[in-house]
Amino acid sequence: SVNDPNVKEVWWMKSAQVGATEALNNICAYFIDIDPGPILVLQPTVEMGQSWSKDRFQPMLRDCKRLQEKVSDNKSRDSGNTITHKNFAGGSLDIAGANSPAGLASRPKRIILCDEVDRYPASAGAEGDPVALANKRATTYWNRMFFACSTPTIKDVSRIEAGFENGDQRRYHVPCPHCGHEQ
Repeated sequence: SVNDPNVKEVWWMKSAQVGATEALNNICAYFIDIDPGPILVLQPTVEMGQSWSKDRFQPMLRDCKRLQEKVSDNKSRDSGNTITHKNFAGGSLDIAGANSPAGLASRPKRIILCDEVDRYPASAGAEGDPVALANKRATTYWNRMFFACSTPTIKDVSRIEAGFENGDQRRYHVPCPHCGHEQ
């Protein structure tokens, strides 16, 4: 659904440790390689954003030749890239924490990718809901994409549950390799 031009929002309510952050990595790679534009990756905290960049995103860049050709190494003096900002042809990637009003208040972004939204604080400082603030940054783009994923926390308070309930509520079932029962 992320590259379907008719879909503007995807809310993935999921169980723990099923590869959602890896899916987010692949979504970043798609938009860097195939459909470039300004991207915001929002993690629960600034520190978690820096950790994602170092531990998940940088290794993907290192291991993928197509991405290496598009995103300069942040160790290069002339790259203009840092741990929380990456330039590439046709766009850039900014990594922010949901706890940082400054990270949510800068330039518009066409692609908003929110990881573990149920871990976000209720408000980014005094600015309001970080998910709503991030989503507002994409409203000027006709081809925007908002993606949020999380393991749900408290029923009826969970951000991911609310997003899922507002969508078409698709469920992905995997057939058992032995009996075929979908689970």
